[in-house]
Amino acid sequence: MQADSPQATRVVPAIMLLIACGAQAQPTVDFIPANAALHYAARAYRSIWEEDGERIVAALEARTCLQFPESSVTATVADAVSHSGGPDHPMRLRASYMPDTKQSTLVHELGHRHLWQLVERLDGIDGHMTLYLVLDRVWADVWGEDFAARQIRTEANWGTDYAAAWDWARSLDPQERTRLWNRLLAMNGFPTGCDRLRRETE
Repeated sequence: MQADSPQATRVVPAIMLLIACGAQAQPTVDFIPANAALHYAARAYRSIWEEDGERIVAALEARTCLQFPESSVTATVADAVSHSGGPDHPMRLRASYMPDTKQSTLVHELGHRHLWQLVERLDGIDGHMTLYLVLDRVWADVWGEDFAARQIRTEANWGTDYAAAWDWARSLDPQERTRLWNRLLAMNGFPTGCDRLRRETE
């Protein structure tokens, strides 16, 4: 997969440093086609994970200040709406997405699974709003700011709920995102003081 330039070239050293400083080993993701016609799509998702999985996990862990909770994930690739699944159900990824949306959707659904650790949630802030506090920063860390901006526009076109959640998240400055995230961590018994939501230029 192609990374955005020049932003992506600037984020790679930062992410590699995070990996060196203690990110967990990359989880195994088993991409299973729902039928024989979808082997190519499953292979495309597998290629993304093989190339960028380590950086994806490092960015998720850095931006949330939480370790990724699973050592292995099963992902069904199907002609159906993507979904994070559940503890007893595999993740599902839509086969027909364009390559960049496959990238962003893989992170989106893994992000939901990652945030299952946050059992207690902020009043009035649903699952997508919670995810969107960090998702665009993870995308930008792995593939650059231009990629993140494009995928926000893509998801905002999926329906009014997605658009409203992105509008809300994007209306918050980095300090407010950080404040809300630390409240979430405290509510769930995790250490606070996470400041990775702030832009590095500030």
